[in-house]
Amino acid sequence: MPRIQFADLPRAVWEHLLKRVDERAISINDLLRLQAWARSQPEAPEGDWYKDFGSFLLCGSGAYPKTVLAKGMKPFGEPFG
Repeated sequence: MPRIQFADLPRAVWEHLLKRVDERAISINDLLRLQAWARSQPEAPEGDWYKDFGSFLLCGSGAYPKTVLAKGMKPFGEPFG
């Protein structure tokens, strides 16, 4: 089963994710939760998904994270884990 990919993302995707983290004022504690989750090398679900990290939602598709939403914004896909 493929894993969620954080290494080797296209530069444009990284820039988008970092811009959204900055715009959404994501807390350091929640970024640390994201980091720990990424290090666990979670299996990638099929299709669109989102993961709730408290002050933000990470949305992705298959193995790739796509965007960061502020709490209360409507995510696309199915809840992850």
